[in-house]
Amino acid sequence: MNAAQTIAAVGFDILNLTTPVDLAAPVTFDVNVLFNDDGDAIASLVIVGKNSPEYQAESHALRAEGHKRAAKRQTAIDAKTDEGAVKLVDLIDGNQERLALAVVVGWKGFTSAGVEVPFDKALVKQGFAKYPTWVDLISAALAVDANFMKLSSPTSLPSPNTSSNE
Repeated sequence: MNAAQTIAAVGFDILNLTTPVDLAAPVTFDVNVLFNDDGDAIASLVIVGKNSPEYQAESHALRAEGHKRAAKRQTAIDAKTDEGAVKLVDLIDGNQERLALAVVVGWKGFTSAGVEVPFDKALVKQGFAKYPTWVDLISAALAVDANFMKLSSPTSLPSPNTSSNE
């Protein structure tokens, strides 16, 4: 059962809304990006969600840059022209890549000569250039809030004997 199914089955502990955010232990999600011939994942990027400080900071920076660009009339993009449309798409793709890179906080399964390689965001960025679909995979994972929800502790879950259906 994945996190979304578990949350749907047991409910969301409302205390999670009032409990301080534990920045030392963020909720992460593994995005599988490389697979063997059998289709089994062999490497993944570890990401944090939209509520993370990493995502929030990059999103804020992108919005601020957009407002600055909009305030300068001479830098407005004319999407009615072919050149303007391409420029707009490039800007959107660049923003999506920046957000994806911001939320990658680790990796699993990346090796060199059989030895695990320490996490390096610069290498992740190179991976995005070679495999642009990695950005799409991260964006899709970010869109599912349940990937980043902490499940209720077993002690806060109702037992079958205390179910409200009795």
